[in-house]
Amino acid sequence: MEVNLNYWMAQLLILVFYIMTLVVYSRARNEYIGGKIGNAINLILMFLLVLFLSDIVDYFFIVLVPLGEDTILIIKILLRLVAICVLFFGGLRFFAGRTAPAEVIRQTVALGAARPAPPAAQKTVPAGDKTVVVGEKPKALPTLGRYEILGQLGRGAMGIVYKGRDPKLSRLTAIKTIRFSDEFDESQVETIKEHFYREAEVVAKLSHTNIVTIYDVGEDLDLSYLAMEYLEGENLEKYTAKENLLPIKKIIEIIVQVCDALAYAHHHDIIHRDIKPANIMMLKDGIVKVTDFGIARATTSTRTRTGIIKGTPYYMSPEQTQGKEITGQSDVFSLGVVFYQLLTGKLPFYGDNMAAIMYQTTSVEPEPPTTYNSTINKPALAILKRSLEKSPKDRYPDAGKMAEHLRLLSKKMEAGH
Repeated sequence: MEVNLNYWMAQLLILVFYIMTLVVYSRARNEYIGGKIGNAINLILMFLLVLFLSDIVDYFFIVLVPLGEDTILIIKILLRLVAICVLFFGGLRFFAGRTAPAEVIRQTVALGAARPAPPAAQKTVPAGDKTVVVGEKPKALPTLGRYEILGQLGRGAMGIVYKGRDPKLSRLTAIKTIRFSDEFDESQVETIKEHFYREAEVVAKLSHTNIVTIYDVGEDLDLSYLAMEYLEGENLEKYTAKENLLPIKKIIEIIVQVCDALAYAHHHDIIHRDIKPANIMMLKDGIVKVTDFGIARATTSTRTRTGIIKGTPYYMSPEQTQGKEITGQSDVFSLGVVFYQLLTGKLPFYGDNMAAIMYQTTSVEPEPPTTYNSTINKPALAILKRSLEKSPKDRYPDAGKMAEHLRLLSKKMEAGH
């Protein structure tokens, strides 16, 4: 069979097309949170894979195993028939049980594409100095439980966070979603869910200025969610970059507020277990709020499908990385890591993998903070050092004591000492 350059250029373009398809598939697979849409994505990929095999038949049977033109044509036809059968029979199940319209809306939420339905036909009518929009009412917003979904706020480690509205109370909420079946082995899911709901109920009873209030916990379409206080502000991740470091006095004010939140929670026998910049919100009025109480305790001691322990290794205490008993002093250590990072723009313990980070956390002293920021005063260094002691007995006994020392330092700085 004679093959010209144009033919092979066409084959190369086909290969590029399939590579791009794989990239898009990978992105979509990471975005969806399960359900029929995920199955549809997998089905389409299988269809395209068989088509790809039919397209590269020429290469294998011309270059590697020479066959006649008729034989190659028959193989290509058979492969394309297989592709059609995969798409047809695999797609039948999507029509076997049609989904109710309301459920379709909720599945849209689960895909992270929650957005208001397009407004109905409208027209504007002049009314004195104002223009009034009249017409049919817009369609219902997508919902999760009883909450209307207004948009997406961000993405967490275990799911998407939405801006929602409670129609019963006309109250804005932040709704954090978690699909445990995607993160953990099936044998563990029910146990983890029960633990999660139990912890959420306990945390919902906390009432403190510096702790995000949890309004509700529930499940919809196998999607667990927490409805909590909606905050206008940003987390501290932005201020851990060298170019965005805050003044030392402001950093101390932030850490004091987190200490107050932890001291209150620890007094009620609740340990956070995942203190990090992403879980600390700074509002526009300067108030600091700690988020994600409950989620951490329900999941950090459990292994995922890939065998990875949930949690953030850079901020874990030595006893946490070693699987020892966790106390409030573990949160103090994690807060010390955040304190170090806010002061320097660097992590005190780092590595290319979990083992390297664990070794540094348990056995290596961090670089002196003044290496990165020479303006840090000695009292701040002493407080930071004590919060990062590897042995709990050498660390602050509780977050309240750390807050007490930070407040004294803040007063001295205000007095110019």
